[in-house]
Amino acid sequence: MKNTPRSAADQLQAAIQAVRKPLCGVSAISSIGNILMLTGPVFMMLIYNKVLTSKSIPTLVALSLLVLVLYVFYGFLEGLRSRLMARVGIAFDHRLAPTLFSATLKLPLQFGPYAREHDPLQDLAAVRNYLMGPGPVTILDLPWVPLYYCLLFAMHPLLGVAAVGGAVFLLIVSFINQRVMRNSSSTANRLHAQTSVLLLDARRNAEAAAAMSMGDDLCKRWGEGYVSSISHARDLADQASLFSAISKTARLTLQSAMLALGALLVIEGELSAGAMLASSIILARALSPIDQIIGHWRATSHSFQAFRRLRMLTARLPKAVAQSHSMPKPHRTLSVRDMVIVPPGTNNATVSGVSFEVEAGDALGIIGPSGAGKSSLIRALVGAWPVARGEVRYDDALISHYSSDAIGNAIGHLPQSIELFDGTIGENIARFRKGATTDQIVEAARLAGVHDMILSFPRGYDTPVGEGGTILSGGQRQRIGLARAVFGNPFVVVLDEPNSNLDPLGEQSLNEAVQRLRQNGQIVIIVAHRPSAIFACNKILSLRKGRAEMFGPKQQVLTALFPRLGQPHKPAPTPESQPAINAPANDARIPSSALKNGTDTVVTSLDQSRVRRQQEASADCAV
Repeated sequence: MKNTPRSAADQLQAAIQAVRKPLCGVSAISSIGNILMLTGPVFMMLIYNKVLTSKSIPTLVALSLLVLVLYVFYGFLEGLRSRLMARVGIAFDHRLAPTLFSATLKLPLQFGPYAREHDPLQDLAAVRNYLMGPGPVTILDLPWVPLYYCLLFAMHPLLGVAAVGGAVFLLIVSFINQRVMRNSSSTANRLHAQTSVLLLDARRNAEAAAAMSMGDDLCKRWGEGYVSSISHARDLADQASLFSAISKTARLTLQSAMLALGALLVIEGELSAGAMLASSIILARALSPIDQIIGHWRATSHSFQAFRRLRMLTARLPKAVAQSHSMPKPHRTLSVRDMVIVPPGTNNATVSGVSFEVEAGDALGIIGPSGAGKSSLIRALVGAWPVARGEVRYDDALISHYSSDAIGNAIGHLPQSIELFDGTIGENIARFRKGATTDQIVEAARLAGVHDMILSFPRGYDTPVGEGGTILSGGQRQRIGLARAVFGNPFVVVLDEPNSNLDPLGEQSLNEAVQRLRQNGQIVIIVAHRPSAIFACNKILSLRKGRAEMFGPKQQVLTALFPRLGQPHKPAPTPESQPAINAPANDARIPSSALKNGTDTVVTSLDQSRVRRQQEASADCAV
């Protein structure tokens, strides 16, 4: 089936095209409205030049009724124009919101920590609110300003010259306003975004902040940025008020000067009294759009900056690769060739030249010291991070050949930091898919060994987890996250330190789940720091400083890395010979060098009895 994905930039362009026709309609209405705005000046000229001289009441009544009809029609058009602009803003938002929500999710993956200060949906809201406000209507009135000046020149050249001079002065004020406020507005927005990020971080880590009495220090740091942001916002408001006051003062002065000039021309017999008053009204109408633009300049500048950020963002987001056929779900192999990974927002590779291949039914344990590149590797395996060089293939097809939906259905991921979403346990397990059935949710929970735990809650699968799953313990979140990872029977299940928060019962359920996944022909990849996590693995990949140190069958790799693991197992020590509780671990099965290097890649043997495994689990807890 033909599938031609559209990039975010294409979606933005499509949204612009979609609102272009309604804007043309609004422009046509503005044209009629601006012509109708001449009703007042023409009526005044007819009153002074015709009605007062003829003293004809029927003419006055007829003209008054005609003016009333024209003003009612003008009011109808103004209301229609405002309603259309509101719908233009909503339509623009409606077309772009899903795309920008997806872009918001991709920002940290694409640009790293530098993306935290940007909020595409907030920028979209700024553009939408501007489209729904008076700003665009004022801009649509600008093309009709020359008509009013032509009418003033037609009445008398001096009136036209005076009007143009006043308009030039206001335009100079507007230009200076724009240049002065542009930098101030950008700085104020940046500082506000920084303080918002700090506030969100403080809320997310409220428990740690309270436990370590960090509240006052965080408040001081936030306060410094907040005061600076407010100070810039105050300066921005002062500048806007200053230029708005200058504009209004100039406009009122110019109108009075125009009236005085018209009176002089009437005295000289070069202008009628009706034309004198009409010129003042026409001038007010000619200057009104310029004055309004200066008054709305802050909102206009903010919305244009927001639109510029949206355009830059959508242009930088990668375009999905178009596929002539939908790729089938992988079911055979996962292979990596010469992979190089550079985290988003940085220039340094964390993984370089890594290659390996696993087949259906394999469980791969990835071990290595902290900072070896384990988490970076699995982020690239699931498509969360791009591969700078090399390739990741599922069933001989590059991961980029799969659509996001296809690869999402083929992969289950339990990240190191488990974040559940605000919803029920069942919704989180089902990944919030609308078509998920209860049987599928329960099947995933049973596979993860969490079904009984969920039923122990009063509301079972309908239990709300709260924002971020905060009402659950770390171990409960991790086990529910495991159920979410195996939901839908994905071909590859990637687990990043899946037992970091688990008790012995949870670790047993984890190992049983890995065994069942292998029996089902699925691939399991586990990043491990604790030995019990790789109990059910049959292959090991050891990383060090971003490079593959060794890859192969588990026993072979562990024996090569830690030769003492290959020695005959010593009998369990008697209580008298056991070290003190606070003595350093010195088990013959655990290389002391591994502990000194902080690798935490302590391993267990799979060839012993259940009793020996239980003894090793106890030793692991001590480590």
